[in-house]
Amino acid sequence: MGKSVGRAVFLLSLLFSQAYSEENFVEILHREISYLVYSTVEKIDRFFADQRAKEESRAYLRFRAGFRYTGEPDYQTILNTDLKFRLRKLEKRLLRVVVKEDRRRDGGRGKRKITLLKHRVSVGISGIPKVYGKYEIFTLPVIYKRWEITLFQRFKATYRFSDYKLEERTQLYIDRLIAPETVWRILFERYNASDLHFQRLNYYTYLRRYGIFKKGRTAVDFGGGIRQDRIINGRVGGYTVRHRFRANFWKRWAFFNLQVGTDWNRDRGFKATPFVMVYFEFYAGKF
Repeated sequence: MGKSVGRAVFLLSLLFSQAYSEENFVEILHREISYLVYSTVEKIDRFFADQRAKEESRAYLRFRAGFRYTGEPDYQTILNTDLKFRLRKLEKRLLRVVVKEDRRRDGGRGKRKITLLKHRVSVGISGIPKVYGKYEIFTLPVIYKRWEITLFQRFKATYRFSDYKLEERTQLYIDRLIAPETVWRILFERYNASDLHFQRLNYYTYLRRYGIFKKGRTAVDFGGGIRQDRIINGRVGGYTVRHRFRANFWKRWAFFNLQVGTDWNRDRGFKATPFVMVYFEFYAGKF
């Protein structure tokens, strides 16, 4: 407690000090917030988990600000803060990775284990606020030449005041490396939620290119997809085409995002509805 108070006093003194430039203050503030977020989650993880576990906890605070505008017209402000963390030590203690034993002899050293599936647990606080928890189980990528196939099963529970929502989705990713830093992805998704009366199928494909202006710091993709509102006797619920640009413009924790595209939704009579979304993202912690 005393240490936390000392760090707070230190930050306040910097705020009113002329000895530091604005840039230095931003860096120090970001470092202190990151330390506070990560150290708090690490203490929780150590308290509940097996002390022998070597996994490192992950936690980040994300602030997102911007706007979305569609051709209805419809203007929506994007202003959201998310706190998400993974208790990886507790995760290892509670959940078991599904493994398959290789029955072949391994030089007389015994049986060798091959991990087929991995899992991931995360919890967070977001928005109004709302509390959510997610569990994901996924296969290791199956690689054939330049093709990579991965299957995900995801579950999410969200609670907000007296309201709650349960979501479940299955996702199949098929990726093809067509050039250095360029990936073509095909995504098949089945989605179900407690507030839907039917299961939904989504089919997407897009082309993504990394490092357009500076290697490793930008990404651009172009693609589209179809939404099917029912699995049996399904009907098309909508089409979408979009173009996205994402740039890491400051250190590793500040990003600029731009999305433009057009939706054709059944509930709007498949009328073309252009949209644009512009927002900034700032991260603190370990992500």
